[in-house]
Amino acid sequence: DPSGIAMPMFDAERRFHENVARSRWSANTMEYVDGVSSSVLRHPYTIAHAAASELFVASFTLNHVVRLRWIDGKRAQYKVFVKGRDLDGPVGMALDHAGSLFIASFTNDVVLRVNASDGALLDRIGDEESLDCPEGLALSPDGRLFVASFLLPHLSVFDPQSGAFLGRFGALAPQPAQPAPRPAPSLAGAEDVAFDSEGAVHVSAYYSSAVYKFDAQSGALLAVYGQGLVSGPVGIACDPSSGDMFVSSYRDDKVLRFTPGGAFVGVAAGADVSPDGEAGGAPAGGRGGGGGPPRGGGGGGGGG
Repeated sequence: DPSGIAMPMFDAERRFHENVARSRWSANTMEYVDGVSSSVLRHPYTIAHAAASELFVASFTLNHVVRLRWIDGKRAQYKVFVKGRDLDGPVGMALDHAGSLFIASFTNDVVLRVNASDGALLDRIGDEESLDCPEGLALSPDGRLFVASFLLPHLSVFDPQSGAFLGRFGALAPQPAQPAPRPAPSLAGAEDVAFDSEGAVHVSAYYSSAVYKFDAQSGALLAVYGQGLVSGPVGIACDPSSGDMFVSSYRDDKVLRFTPGGAFVGVAAGADVSPDGEAGGAPAGGRGGGGGPPRGGGGGGGGG
């Protein structure tokens, strides 16, 4: 300024943009403390096994991941493991053998890779072009990261170490040799992902009220199962001993068991369901916010 008068507003503006650009990631080095309560775990969503007697728990509304450990098998201690601006509505989690923890950040359309030992942020995987409200995460037997986005009709696949986007996968996703998406039943409201003992990938679809099974290499749709049996499926897991798939039916309070091929085996927990699909109880209504994680409090709404 020719007058020699300082103009602090320019410096303030510069500092503002620097703060916005700077990642405010916090890997908490605090010691474990007693007192796990709703003030620490509000809307706990997903659990990942960390080590002997330790768990990671994603707290959706508080935008952090808590690490729990059990003392003498009875008393729980905790510490807030990771938090920050990059983490907005944590949902799905997965651990690899290299010591990385992957966390789906629902509201800002990204998967974060952090050091599972000290919480250091290692990478941001995906963006608004490849993800839209990511929820379920799973690592395939060959090491690829599969991500289910609640607002996309397909899975997104990434290299977990480089973060490279490897492509779309599944129902309605274009295949390499096809100029347009192939016909397939609509996958709506993708929630969770699990691999069976043969390496096929299964996706629970909340709005479709079905589970989709795909060949994990070619992307071919192998089966759609659970129609008339599951109502708003959310969680899915494979039993390593039997190979059967367990699916949580959110709207009618059940966990159902299926063969890897999709044949109904029985009710693992909750009200009885007959093989012809007649439920023992009436559906209990929709999820808060119409599907997806709870929308209240500090967690965000839809992404994308």
